[in-house]
Amino acid sequence: MTTTSSAKRTTQPITSSPYTSLRNAGRATFVWVVIFIAFHIYWALGGHFGFGDAPTTIPPQRNLAAKIFSLIILGMFIVGTIVPLALYHNWGRRIPAWILSWCCWIGGGLLSLRGLAGVLDSLLRGTGLMHQGLTGLSYEQELGVAHPSAYTLISGSAIDLYFALGGVLFLWAAVAHGRSRRARGTTV
Repeated sequence: MTTTSSAKRTTQPITSSPYTSLRNAGRATFVWVVIFIAFHIYWALGGHFGFGDAPTTIPPQRNLAAKIFSLIILGMFIVGTIVPLALYHNWGRRIPAWILSWCCWIGGGLLSLRGLAGVLDSLLRGTGLMHQGLTGLSYEQELGVAHPSAYTLISGSAIDLYFALGGVLFLWAAVAHGRSRRARGTTV
């Protein structure tokens, strides 16, 4: 019995190249960033979807520290938009690889920490183990209502999980970037 070449191809394991993995990670992370920024623009314009019944979505900036914090966050949005694209586009090679790598690792770590801390905070409050969660704030201080609806609590948890998803995607991009650099024989 003879085997055809197509039969041989189907029995071999399918592996993706490091560059394909990097491109997929970069694209998925970029899509996450676009949705993330779109929601923030929507909320800045007064939208409430995603916050349940909470009366306010974005706290007012009352002092200089809050305004500086907002500028830092804006800078993170800009970097977070550029980095996923720079990982797999030719123009991204102008940016030192270590900068791209560190941006992915730091972004992934911060987003994961923010998302998982939010989930833990909700679990501690929901189970009654810590009535003021990790933040030390009551529901009224945090959400503007003493007894939030299930819709508000679920919305908050969904936002926390979306942050965690962003963290996972940036970490995937960091790992894929490292593998791609090793496959090309570059470490810098």
